[in-house]
Amino acid sequence: MANEFGGVASLEAEFSCPICLSLYKNPVLLKCGHSFCKECIQKTLSAQQQFEAPYSCPMCKAQLDPTLELQKNFQLCNIMKIFLPTASEGQQNEGSAEGKKDTVPCDYCLDQSQPVVKTCLSCDVSLCQAHLNKHNAKASHQDHVLVEVGAGGGAAERRCPEHGKLLECFCQDEGLLICVLCSIVGRHKGHSIVTLKEAHNKELTNTKTVTSQLQKLFEEMKTAVIQKEKNILSDIQAIEKKQLADITKVKKKMEKRRDEAMKHLLSLQKMREEPDIFLFFK
Repeated sequence: MANEFGGVASLEAEFSCPICLSLYKNPVLLKCGHSFCKECIQKTLSAQQQFEAPYSCPMCKAQLDPTLELQKNFQLCNIMKIFLPTASEGQQNEGSAEGKKDTVPCDYCLDQSQPVVKTCLSCDVSLCQAHLNKHNAKASHQDHVLVEVGAGGGAAERRCPEHGKLLECFCQDEGLLICVLCSIVGRHKGHSIVTLKEAHNKELTNTKTVTSQLQKLFEEMKTAVIQKEKNILSDIQAIEKKQLADITKVKKKMEKRRDEAMKHLLSLQKMREEPDIFLFFK
């Protein structure tokens, strides 16, 4: 029993911040390899700045970059959540309290924290505009998923409900968004899996193909309509031409009958005006 308590005490010592000597809260990692509570190292670096001293690690005194960005120690955070469930609950409560505030502080700001404009789901950090610009300037961050602050359930919807990981893969067999663990140890193991970017590019290609086919079909329909219009106009012109010919024929026939009637009328008039009875009957 004593050995068991001794082991727990040893673990607690390993999981304690060298500054406050308490269990890590929101641990961050410096480039020298030492970890501290985020709030503790921020206060220490702020004090160094007030004395116009260069940034340095409180443990090994290693010089730090003046434009230092505190990197969240994801591995240590996960260990703390497993080792101390209460610590995980405390961080969740703290996160809920921060969510109720009007502004969310930037995870990288050292002195006066600036309001957050985006949250990177890939890094699991919230960024102000200045740190967002630095984040986006890195080539390795180009494919990271950024969401608006206070986007409701948008961030939660982008994580796997089973493993809590970011949904960054697509199962082509079932047409579902999945995380990496789903494809390795989950029920999607052995399925045809691609990245979201690959699936997106494939859908864009399919969309372009369908659009091209629709455009081709539209052009064919347009050509068919134009040809049909020409055929109808041609038929109308042919009908009009035939009708005009018929009318001309009837007109000539009527004119001929008119001429014959006029000739007969003149003949009768001449007979009526003949004074000689002999010639009248002749």
